[in-house]
Amino acid sequence: MLKKWLTTVLLIIITLLLVTIAYLLYSNHNNINTSRSTDSSFDTSSSSKSSSNDDDLLSLAKIRSIFYKRYPNTAITSIELEKNLLSTHYDITGVDDNTEYTLKIHADTGKVITHNKEQLDADEKNGTAKNNEAIAFDNIISLDSAVNKAKDAAGDGSLNGWSLEKDDGRTYWEISLKDGNNNVAVKLDANSGQVIEKDEDD
Repeated sequence: MLKKWLTTVLLIIITLLLVTIAYLLYSNHNNINTSRSTDSSFDTSSSSKSSSNDDDLLSLAKIRSIFYKRYPNTAITSIELEKNLLSTHYDITGVDDNTEYTLKIHADTGKVITHNKEQLDADEKNGTAKNNEAIAFDNIISLDSAVNKAKDAAGDGSLNGWSLEKDDGRTYWEISLKDGNNNVAVKLDANSGQVIEKDEDD
């Protein structure tokens, strides 16, 4: 009788162990699938962020409007379009008489990512930087024209970024193009459209 009872208890224990093991294996399998699904969604989202269509990007006029709305009575001194694996965004810098302001916004929505301000150096205050470094937008060639001229100089390629800034009294477009594994940066006079420099990085 005792032997039969022990056998029954042992069978029950073995059955419970088998059920527990089966449950753990099933749960682990589901977790792996869920993880893979999450990773896939993340990759798709990241790809979507990093591959913004150039046609959907904010215009130069809209970028300026966003900056001036946040920082009125300022002058923009540089704008840069940056593309990376996580996002495509604009970095905008501007000044008033005594302060420098920086703003990072999503390139397609205009949503603010970060913003900052800091005091100018003593030799840049009292309107010095504002007078010397402000970009005169009415006197420059358009972005489309700058990109086309850069492609003519580089032998085509897709737009990978650009910047507009003033240095030593001269305003420049710098257009970054990508053709396969080849990266080309073309610097142009923003007023005349003349190609000043071409730098290739294989």
